[in-house]
Parts: sequence; structure tokens; C-alpha cells
Amino acid sequence: MQQIRELDVAALYQQMPDEKEMGLPSHWRTYFAVNKVEDTIEKVKKAGGTAIMGPMDVFDVGRMAVFQDPQGAVFSVWEAKTHIGYRLVSEPGALTWNELLTTDVGKATEFYKAALGMTSEKMPVMDYTMLSAEGQQAAGIMQIRPEMGPMPPNWSVYFSVADINKATKKVTSLGGKVISPIQDVPNMGRFAMVQDPQGAMFGIFQGA
Repeated sequence: MQQIRELDVAALYQQMPDEKEMGLPSHWRTYFAVNKVEDTIEKVKKAGGTAIMGPMDVFDVGRMAVFQDPQGAVFSVWEAKTHIGYRLVSEPGALTWNELLTTDVGKATEFYKAALGMTSEKMPVMDYTMLSAEGQQAAGIMQIRPEMGPMPPNWSVYFSVADINKATKKVTSLGGKVISPIQDVPNMGRFAMVQDPQGAMFGIFQGA
């Protein structure tokens, strides 16, 4: 478990042998909270998604399942028991955002609304769709553009940093790589996409 002030913010585990055999790279996985995994399985299938793994109990801490949306992006859901998930967000070192890069924003938006009961809002100043849960923004959806190069639809996570210039230097000093240089998002902040030494990609974000 990864913690800040003894509060859970993320977790790491050894990649399964079958994933390595399939050629899957190291990666971060996005989890969405649900009330009941079994109900979500039916909604996902009805909306056109695929159940990849589960449902399964994780000791006494929760119940989970892994899915693939109609465009191919993989995500997980979590039914909490003794472990709710991360307990701190948007502080330096903690998760601050989840983002879907997809080949069809419209269809992906409708899928997550139907499968997870989320609501959506199109951003007026950029080609970006917000997903919200119970009135709170929870994730974003963005079209895969040609300049991004060949990539499958995927979810990515962003961690908050206090100083993005220092954070990118720290990434490279620890053996990681800066994949996409620092970019400004007007009135929101600055971000960059980086890669750890094992190959897992993630974003870092400094709020405005």
C-alpha cells in the first residue's frame, strides 16, 4: 500500500504471469466504486462491455471485477467492505484525476453513463468530456488524436505534484522518462505524462 500520513493513496502489486505472457506492459489500473459488483456486471454487458475477470473477493476488504468497454479500454470496479479505496486525493503524491483516451468519445460517454450511472458534461473551451458521480467530477474522456501516435483506448491516472518542473526532473533522476513534456491547461494547471523504470505510464499535475 502506498500511503501519505498513514492514509492509503494507491497500491502496487506484482504483475500476474498470464498478463506477462499476453505481453501486457506494466500499467496503472483505474477503479470505480460501485454498490454491488454483480449488478454492475449486468449493466456493463447490457451497455456493450465485456467482463474480463471476476467477480471475486479480495480477502475481507472488498469485491472486484475487471471489464473492457466497447472501444477496448480496461477498467475495474470495487465494492468496498473493510477497505474503501484511497482516502486522500489531490494533495502532492496522491491521485488527482482519471482520464480515458478513446477512439469514440460519444459512444464511450454513453457506455459509462449506462454502466456506472455517471453523468456527463461537454467542456465549452476544449474537446473534452467530464464524467461526474453524485455531482462530483470524477474523470475525463478525450479523443485519441493522430499526433499521439498509435495507441489502444486506455485509462490513465494523474498524481498531484507541488512543482511540476521539479517533479519531471525527479522522474528522470530515478530512471524514469518524460513521455509528453509539460503542457499548460488555461485556468486549471500544468501536466506532463511520464513513465516509470518498469514501463508504466502516468500523469503528473500541478493545479493552477
